[in-house]
Amino acid sequence: PEALRTVGTGRSGGVPQHGAPIALGALAAYNVVQNTAFTERAYVPANLIATAGIVALARRAGSTWSDLGFDSGAFRPGLRLGAQVGVGAAAVLSSALASTSTRRLLLDGRAHGLTPAAAMYQVLVRSPVGTALFEEIAFRGVLESLWRSRSDPETARIISAVAFGAWHLLPTYRLLPEMGVGSATPQRSERILAALGGAVVTGIAGISFSWLRSRRDSIAAPWLAHASYNSGAYLAAWLAWRIEHSAS
Repeated sequence: PEALRTVGTGRSGGVPQHGAPIALGALAAYNVVQNTAFTERAYVPANLIATAGIVALARRAGSTWSDLGFDSGAFRPGLRLGAQVGVGAAAVLSSALASTSTRRLLLDGRAHGLTPAAAMYQVLVRSPVGTALFEEIAFRGVLESLWRSRSDPETARIISAVAFGAWHLLPTYRLLPEMGVGSATPQRSERILAALGGAVVTGIAGISFSWLRSRRDSIAAPWLAHASYNSGAYLAAWLAWRIEHSAS
């Protein structure tokens, strides 16, 4: 009877023990494909399809919508918390943009020379929908839910954060020359160090996003905070390049 009561609840009695490692392996494989085979045009639709796929995997493994952070009752409180963090991130980026001494730190080469339409696509579509939505559902939703079914919540958060940091190793290594960080032609060692450093930073960010998710029991909180930072950083970089060009 106890086993029957736990089936479908998303807890340890109803979630197959292999669901968590399968999700982790699927994300690792998708990370390689995403960074080696996708064109820029395919990025957003492919990530939306991947989002649906990994949610379907979690649901099949027994996670409920609430386990995944989709509880409708927690949606508005989650958005409010995410918005508060987003406002803080916007204030920091605005201060950096306003100061000549810190503006150059925002000069990401990927935002250089973009038309306003291309920049707004990055800010309003690619970053919040293609990146933040997929990553928050995958790491703070699916991975945390499935690992909580076989361990304690703190372990699940740590595994999610480590996986989130590792997720950024390959793209940081691949995109470092485009970012304009370091030398004009970064050496292999420089790219490796940058990728490792980026993984540590994003891993720490992953812990912060997990905390936001647990505070309101909603994926909306980390998604909006993540989207606000990513979109804000891209917009700040684009504006920084325009200011630099107008001043020269």
